[in-house]
Amino acid sequence: MSHKKITIGMFSLTGCEGCYFAVLDLREKFLELKNKVEFKNFRLFEDTEHFPSEQYDYAFVEGSPITKDNIKRLRQIRKHSDKLVAFGGCAHIGGIYHMKKYVDKDKAYNHVYGQEKGIDNLDVQPIDKIVRVDYVIPGCPVTPKEFLQFIYKVILGAEFEITQNPVCYECQSKGYKCVLMAENQVCLGPISQGGCEAICLKSGQGCWGCRGLVEDAEVDNLVKLLRKNHSNKEITKFFEVFGVKELINK
Repeated sequence: MSHKKITIGMFSLTGCEGCYFAVLDLREKFLELKNKVEFKNFRLFEDTEHFPSEQYDYAFVEGSPITKDNIKRLRQIRKHSDKLVAFGGCAHIGGIYHMKKYVDKDKAYNHVYGQEKGIDNLDVQPIDKIVRVDYVIPGCPVTPKEFLQFIYKVILGAEFEITQNPVCYECQSKGYKCVLMAENQVCLGPISQGGCEAICLKSGQGCWGCRGLVEDAEVDNLVKLLRKNHSNKEITKFFEVFGVKELINK
């Protein structure tokens, strides 16, 4: 007896598509999913990306809605999907595009485009400000492991949840040096959502919070600690890279 495959649409707004390249790092494990899941509209596999016109069980949305066409497309995706997944930091919290929010956006436009006219210069916002989002897989990029866990949960009909542990938990469990305490680097590990396996700390770089805030994040305590060695301007710069500053103000 045959069973209908789960249909998953893979869509991109404005972004680097790094999250989808991360998925391809699964290699054979990704290909093994074809017996249970049918991936559609995956631009890395197809010559063109189609406007959503059929119904999907799940739709993954990568990138930020920073043009009028992006917003129109996002609303169409929501209309044609039973469940919608914010896939990666750009869709989840606005990503690095959020840095434009903290400067004069007209000056930013002129710096990039000069006198060129007719290019959208919208405010940056995560996709859940525009449409309803059912699930989030965070990160810049996402981790292939979490993508695979999500798909397995979908196949089994189970709910997907990300364990609420800070990046520091993974950093310590792997025995990496604490750059916050040992080297006085700015590191958002104590307040950032784990799941990335502390990959930046493995390279000796402090966490920049690309996965957003962990539940019950003690932001004030971290800022107080950082102020011992860093100026408010320097600290703020790190909070602005991925839009974590916006999450604090919610």
